[in-house]
Amino acid sequence: MICGATSWTYRDFDALVTRVAAGLQGEGVAKGDRVAIIARNSHGFAALRFALARIGAVLVPINFMLKPDEAAYILRHAGAKLLAVDAGLAELGRAAAAIDTKVERLLALPSEHGGEATGVSVSIGSTAALSFATLASSARAFAEPDLDSRDLAQIVYTSG
Repeated sequence: MICGATSWTYRDFDALVTRVAAGLQGEGVAKGDRVAIIARNSHGFAALRFALARIGAVLVPINFMLKPDEAAYILRHAGAKLLAVDAGLAELGRAAAAIDTKVERLLALPSEHGGEATGVSVSIGSTAALSFATLASSARAFAEPDLDSRDLAQIVYTSG
């Protein structure tokens, strides 16, 4: 995978996905949990997508062109407790999460150009965002969940 200045082999990507999955498990993300994402396509988005699948968590991609109240509807309806945002969309994610949702925490993803969403703009109240870099460097052991083909992998909302 090549994205901006980031380049991963399949082996690198597989190992990274396992570390991110283990890090997410350490943060309490489990099979069936809904994790929303507002981000452009990037290496961070791809790694998160596969890490969530490895855990059995459900990916809820949200169109980054939506307004905060529209994104908040999806967050509420899906029951997302974690919202991943990239550097350019952190403010939209923070604003949407603050509109009567169950989102407890944000996850700062790297963008295509390498910058990770950081700082107070991605916190919810006094709760700081999780860092993709921290998850990616997790030394925690990955706990293999019991998954089968009937498990939900993704919920996609469309405009029509």
